[in-house]
Formats: sequence, C-alpha cells, structure tokens
Amino acid sequence: MKYPAIGLLAALLPFHVHAQTTATDEGASVTAPQAQEGLISREFDLTELGFQDGLSFRQLSGNATIFIPLPEAGALNSGTLELELNHASTAEVDRYLQVSVGGRPVSSQALPDGAGRLSVPVPLRPEDVSGGFIAVGLSYSGAFSDRVCVDERASGDFLEIAASSSVTLQLDQAAVDTSTAFAGLRPADTRLAINGSDSLAALAAATRAAALFDAEAGRLRFGPAEANAAGTWSEGVIQLDVTSSGAASEMTVDSQSGMPVLNLRGSDPQVGLWQMVSEWSALSNSDATVVEVAEGPVLFDNRLPLAGLNADLNPRAVVSTEDFLIPFQSSDLPVGKAVSGVSLQIAAALDPEGRGATASVFLNDSLLGNRPLGSGQPEQLSFSVPKGLLGRDNLLRVSIQRQPTGGECRFKPQGYPAQILPGSALVLSDAEPQDRDFFSLRQEFGDGVQVVLDPELSLDFEQVLPWLAGVAGSVIPDRASILPRPSIDALETNDPFFVISDQNPGDGEPLITFDQGRIEVRDTQDNLIYSGEDLSRLGVVQIVTRGETRGLWLRPGNGPAPELTPQMPMVLDRGDLALIGQQGVILATATDRSPLVDVVYPDRTSFAQMLAKYRPWIVGGIWVLVTLLVLIVFQRVYRARRGRDET
Repeated sequence: MKYPAIGLLAALLPFHVHAQTTATDEGASVTAPQAQEGLISREFDLTELGFQDGLSFRQLSGNATIFIPLPEAGALNSGTLELELNHASTAEVDRYLQVSVGGRPVSSQALPDGAGRLSVPVPLRPEDVSGGFIAVGLSYSGAFSDRVCVDERASGDFLEIAASSSVTLQLDQAAVDTSTAFAGLRPADTRLAINGSDSLAALAAATRAAALFDAEAGRLRFGPAEANAAGTWSEGVIQLDVTSSGAASEMTVDSQSGMPVLNLRGSDPQVGLWQMVSEWSALSNSDATVVEVAEGPVLFDNRLPLAGLNADLNPRAVVSTEDFLIPFQSSDLPVGKAVSGVSLQIAAALDPEGRGATASVFLNDSLLGNRPLGSGQPEQLSFSVPKGLLGRDNLLRVSIQRQPTGGECRFKPQGYPAQILPGSALVLSDAEPQDRDFFSLRQEFGDGVQVVLDPELSLDFEQVLPWLAGVAGSVIPDRASILPRPSIDALETNDPFFVISDQNPGDGEPLITFDQGRIEVRDTQDNLIYSGEDLSRLGVVQIVTRGETRGLWLRPGNGPAPELTPQMPMVLDRGDLALIGQQGVILATATDRSPLVDVVYPDRTSFAQMLAKYRPWIVGGIWVLVTLLVLIVFQRVYRARRGRDET
C-alpha cells in the first residue's frame, strides 16, 4: 500500500505561547544564561548547522551568514552564539570581525597582530527571528597602514571560526506543546521508545525513523530515555505506542518529566513521523494532531531546480573568488532519471572599468567547464555531465572569480555582486543500465521500499534495531514510503525490497551466502582476511535480485552492533557488497567489476572452486601440454621432410 494523499484531522485548539523575554543592553557583556524555572536549554555547535569544518576567511576580506533555525519564535527566551576564533597574520595590519544579527550590528572585534585564539559571545533575542531563522552575519575585513604599499593577497592572514562554536538557546518549555514546535526545536539526537514491537507497524516506524533522523550518523537511539543534566534538552524523546485499531497516527506533547516528550500512538505511526518533519509539519500546530495518510512531494520529470535543493543562492560580493555550494543526493533524483547536464542562469555585475567575471562549474570536484560573464546581464550557461561522476552524496560548486584591481595601493579592492538566479536546474535524462551500486539502489527506494524482518531470524526485534537503523538511514531516502511485509514470500514483484534475514531472499547466488558451510574471505593476493567466527561477528549487506527487482539483503552479525557517530557514519555509496561492524562500514566492494575480495567455501567442492584453488597448477599443466603438442607436430613435420629428401 502506498499513501496517495495527505489528510490531517487536528483538534482546533488555539496555540498560545507564553514567552518570557529579557532585554540585553547593546553595550553590556554577554554571559552564559542561567537556568530559570520553566526554561530548558538547547545547546548545539556549528556542525549541526552544516558547517562540518567551520568557516574560514583569508586575504583580509570575506563574508558569510549562519542561519540558526528557530521555527517557533515565541519559544525563545534568550540565547548566545559563542564564536571560537583562531587567527593569524604575517604583517602589521588592522583586522576586524563584525557580527550582525538579523541585520543589526551587535559586535565588532579587533584582531591583534600575530596568531591567537579568541572567544566572542553574540547575544540572540526573540525579535531577531525572521522567517523561521536567526541570521547571523559575519564580515571579516582588514587594511594595511598608509606607510605600507603591498598587495593584500600576499598578507598571509587568516581567520577561522571553529566548528565547535556553540549556540545556547533558552526555550520556554510551555511553548513546546505541539508536534510542530517539538519537531522544529528538538535536538539533533533522537530517542525512539517503542511499545508493541512485535508488529509490522513497529517495524515500519523504526525504519522510517532511521531514514528521517540520520541513523547512519548515530543520531537515532532506541530504548527508554536516559537522564539528562538538569534543564538541558539534549535528546528528543519520542514515545511510540502501536495500536491494533483506531487512527493511523495521533501525536501529543507531554512535558511532565521536565523535558518535552512526543507521544505518538496509532495503528501506523510511521505516517506521523513523516508528517512531523515534512513540508506539512506546520499543519500540526494543535495540542493533538491526527494523521491518516501521507506522501512526499511531486518531483520534476526533466529538470530539478537548484532552488529546491536547500542551497544558499543569495547574492555574493565578489572581490576575487566566491563559491556557491549546492549539495544533493542520488535520492533527490526521480527514479529512472540521471543528471545529464547543468543549466545555470547567472548574473554578475561589471566593475567601473567594464570588466566582468568568470564562472567555473565543478561537480564532485571535477571541472565541467567555465564561461566568461562579460555582459553585466543575466546569462544562460549550459554544461554537460559525463557518466560516472555521481554518487550518493554530491556537490555542485559554482566558483565566481574576478581579477582584483591592483597597483598604487590607494584603497581596498571593491567587491561586485554575483548571483545564481531562479531557473537554474539540473538537467535530467532517462538513466541507462548502470553498475550495481548502493547509491543507485537508494534512488530506486525513493518511490517506496518493502521491508521484511524475517520471522526466522536468530535475533529478536530489539537486537536487530541497531543493525537495521544504520543501513536503513544510509540507503532509504526520507521521502520513501515504507511498506512492511510479514515474510519474504509476501514480497511483491514491482517494488524494491529491504530484507533482514539469515538467508538469501534473492533468486541468484550472491558473493557471500551462508548455507554452503565455512566461509573464507581473501584479498586479491589470496591472503586470508576473515573466516569462521571473525566473519560471523560482522554484518553483511548485499544487493540481490528477486525476479527483475533489485533489493538489499542485510544479514546481521552476532558481534557488537554498529555504534555510529557523526564523525564515523555508515555511508553505503559505491559497491554492492559491504561488511559492517561496530565501527560502521569495514569493507565495501563491487562484485561485478574489479572486486577487492574473493570468497572461498572450503567445505564445498565445485568445478569453479577447484579451478580457482588449483589455477596455477592447471595453467602450468596446460602450458606443458601445449609445448609437448608443438614439439610433436614439429618433429613429425621434420621427419616427413627428411623422408622426402632421402627418397
């Protein structure tokens, strides 16, 4: 069953927000806010906002904007952004970092000569929230003294804002009273406590949660909630109760434990999980929300607009080089489609001397081409995408470059704006038959995936969850419909599948199977890597085929389950076979092209195995036989010629 539409039956109760705000003087120093009764503290760093490596500025100039999501403005009491700075310079130069919040300047920090570290607190106020975000602008600038005449690009300066820079928000607990507020303000780490785990609905909900809540990065945990520091909201707890009848999903928020807890109950609670983090989440702004059916957005057939990929396409002032970064995944593409080109509409202003800029386009750090932007008007640029560049996680980078005006050292180079305009898109075409890779299977899962937990599996539901979560989070996209099935025999032929079982659910024989006796995994030099108990402790993930439908087979190991973190995620990208353990993916390879390993079954005797085992002897024997045959032929020819000569 798929979900053809979305319908919400919400109790029409007013949403009241009781927020207590405290004013902060513009010139006063900011200290860490103290916990107050009725307030909870939400803390996170820049990594959670997508800045995995922080921010970096060079050449005495640079601008960036940090968007702190806060969809429920009334819930914010106060907040602080603590910027951790690491800086250095090689010459005497005046350098500054100016910080603005919501468009208003709040701080200007002078950076001393030489190298050093600084911590700059930035106050955040409820009135700074606009459009569901707090926009924090960072502007780095510098200038040499009048006595020095030098090219600024040769200054050797830098300013780095560490990814550990933290955001602390003091939230009014009473305002987190709907599933919308819970979803928008919840911590990145989520805990799912399931009652009724012996049902298909529980399997579907656990799989859906793994796909939605970044289980591949260790962001999802299972089991009862753990104790947190007083007043600190570090984990979003979802209490899930599966019922045999009634509404598909009903959501309420309970704060009696001191922290918001989302109570989710119903006969198919996975639809509530999806709705809570989808574009329909704003509809669940009541005390109780009932969701019956849900479906993801309709995708474009031939073009995928860049504006729909959550990229920052705002104008940039270009002094020398500015990059527009547009990330996307294989699951963002419609099923059966591939990226064949990039179509860009770019406008770049001219400088006073009439010179424009140059646009260079990269896909996954491979240059697609570059074009001059010399008209000062919006220009249409097209680039073709060669095969083999795409993977699970992709990055389109558009680099706008100018030649700064040099000489005379009269003033700092002026930046002129450039922007990627609406209408820019990835050009899609029908996908050709491709290699068997995990990232392509993730794309196929986008229209729905059948999930089976084999009843004959040696592990119970709670033991399977840590194995299932990382794999499902890596391979199943957010929008996929989860279609639980009671057994392998119940799989339908049209939809791809994800099976957790000890036995192969496919028709053919995969590279690693567990019904042929002892297994040895060897490298291409015939060195033993895993065998026996060492291999049985690991989980094995393989792409298998059932009829003409591809699917994923997960065979959990009997060793420690994966313990994933954002620093060590489980990413199944290229290849169709992977061994996973406590640290995530240990080995991934493609069995249909240049495999990294060879699998041997010592207890099984077959012609292919005998051929592989005694290949050197067989090849040597064939060469000996061929040599003897050649010698015999030549000997007979020689004797025949000698006989004719004697006659």
